[in-house]
Amino acid sequence: MRAASKKRQRREINKIVGVYALFGSAWIYLSGYALIWLVSDREVAEQIEVYKGLMFIMVTSALLYQLISRFAGRLAESVDRLEESEARFQAIYHNVNDALFIHDAATGQLVDVNRTMCEMFGYTPEEVRGLSVGELSLGEPPYAEADARLLLQQAAGPPRTVRWRSRKKDGSLFWSEVSLRRADIGGSDRVIVLVRDITARHEMEEALQQNEEILKVLMEEMPAGVGWADESGRVQYINSYVSDWLGYVSEDHPTLEELMERALPDRAYREQVLGCWREEIANTLRSGVPVTPQEAKISCADGSSKHIILNTRLVHHRILFTLTDITKWEAMQRELLKAQKLESLGVLAGGIAHDFNNILTGILGNLSFAELLLDPDHPARGAVQNAEKASQRAAELAHQLLTFSKGGQPIKKVVPLERLLQESLNLALHGTKVQTRLNLQAGLHAIEADEGQMNQAFNNVIINACQAMPGGGVLTVAAENAPLQAGNDLGLPPGDYVKVSFIDQGCGIPYDDQKLVFDPYYSTKPGGSGLGLASVHSIVIKHGGRVEVSSPPGTGTTLTFYLPSAGQAVPEEAPPQPEVPGKPGEGSVLVMDDEEAIRTLTRDMLQYLGYQVVTCVNGEEAVRLYREAVQAGKPFAVAIMDLTIPAGMGGKEAAQQILALDPTARLIVSSGYSNDPVMAQHNDYGFCAAVVKPYRCDELQQALERVLSRP
Repeated sequence: MRAASKKRQRREINKIVGVYALFGSAWIYLSGYALIWLVSDREVAEQIEVYKGLMFIMVTSALLYQLISRFAGRLAESVDRLEESEARFQAIYHNVNDALFIHDAATGQLVDVNRTMCEMFGYTPEEVRGLSVGELSLGEPPYAEADARLLLQQAAGPPRTVRWRSRKKDGSLFWSEVSLRRADIGGSDRVIVLVRDITARHEMEEALQQNEEILKVLMEEMPAGVGWADESGRVQYINSYVSDWLGYVSEDHPTLEELMERALPDRAYREQVLGCWREEIANTLRSGVPVTPQEAKISCADGSSKHIILNTRLVHHRILFTLTDITKWEAMQRELLKAQKLESLGVLAGGIAHDFNNILTGILGNLSFAELLLDPDHPARGAVQNAEKASQRAAELAHQLLTFSKGGQPIKKVVPLERLLQESLNLALHGTKVQTRLNLQAGLHAIEADEGQMNQAFNNVIINACQAMPGGGVLTVAAENAPLQAGNDLGLPPGDYVKVSFIDQGCGIPYDDQKLVFDPYYSTKPGGSGLGLASVHSIVIKHGGRVEVSSPPGTGTTLTFYLPSAGQAVPEEAPPQPEVPGKPGEGSVLVMDDEEAIRTLTRDMLQYLGYQVVTCVNGEEAVRLYREAVQAGKPFAVAIMDLTIPAGMGGKEAAQQILALDPTARLIVSSGYSNDPVMAQHNDYGFCAAVVKPYRCDELQQALERVLSRP
């Protein structure tokens, strides 16, 4: 700007000099010739020359005055404009919101700053002159003096903008944005540095970054699959749940169509789901109503299937989708409903089985008694035996019903699992075409179980497997130790378990039927029904375990047990030695039962065996009769007492009172609840033996022989 002003001044001066030279030359030349032509007298010519010189001085003075006055006016006008421009520049320079530094490009020394810099950094203009770039920075790499000087040296290239940690006079630090540009100022090579305080913006960016990190962590930790896609359908983000389910990695960005194709490989099913989904999205775009959640079954990369709820939201030109896995919840709901069904059935089954066993006791007992009274060649003996076998099958049904009742709680003890499996396989597969393949882990733990109930559960599963392979096949039984951690997928408490799998080669079970196989009286066989797998489910649940079914159609069925482990393997027990029955002693027997038919039957059988019999209805009467017998010096040899008496004292309470009268009393407990703890552990309650209803005459005789043969 200054060079342009000097150039304009030189141009004006040259113009004045040129005009003056031109006018002077023209005056001298023209006036000289005119004088020669017009005046011939020399004296007159000399006088005119004097006046002509005076005239030249006056005219040229006036001309110079005019030219110089115009030049001076223009010069003053330029000075005014320059002063106004300078004032405007200073006003802008000192009042911008950003701090301005002017550095010497060669040395990096601070040449000038604006007023904003003084206000921003807290220095006075006098203090600024002695500052170095290091004193205005954090002072530590990458914001040290050496780093700042390097930036000043690199300013020779294109303009740069960096984020810097600046320091004020009071030592406080703030984040700044520094822009550097090299420029020629007054012929000097300078670096102009603009510093903008971005503390608020930096805090907002940090808050935004933290929110994004929190959102990302939240998305990753959500117990659901989350993702979103842009308007073109390109998936921009999916969390780890979706990645793990469908086998993607974080760098993958499939389209929604590709994602759905992998999740729903069956084309017809995929078109059905996607058709409803697209229709819902189109309806949302038209009317603004939220997209209705949809259910779908997706196929995972590991081969498993998940039942999910697909929720969709349209947010800022994005399609946000959430896949909520309800597979476990659905299974839990099924288990809860199943437990409620079984509990309701158990209440009914317990009452029915108890009454049924009492009735069967009268039937089976009388049939066995009649068999004793008949001659071996009597024509009715075969019919009696057939009726007795039918009654035994009815008793087995009652025993299954008891599995569901509250009286069917297992009496657990440590049982070797390998022996249980071998016994069940030998019994259930006898006479079938099915072969067995056993895969048992070395050091397989024993289980805590009711041996009878667990045998029943295994037998039911093996029988089902045989029925699924009528033409023969291989039943694979695998068992291994399976410790479970807290929060496992099975919903079981953490601890040691044993996993037992029964794998057949049958035709499999349709998916919809798999949810019903544990329901009472449900069967996949045409015309079939029963309590088989329902009993299995009830037994395993009461043992604190879990049973699951897996059956891809056409590839066989796998039933898997998870049973609480005893924590170690146990050696096989020696088989019990058969008891040698002794001769029944003589004496009287007290029989307590609320059923008249059972009292009459038991009395007749005992009298047939040679005993004297006294009967009563409840525990109160039994205690009274026993007390009277003791006082008379003729105590009963044996007392047979029913465990459960409705609206009266049962055998357990009566036994305590009788033992208080006579600690040597021989007591036998009788009940239709074969799995009642008192029946299983009768010695702990003061009884010498237990007979399960319905009982036969020979079973009652054996119980009496064992009791009376003891000291």
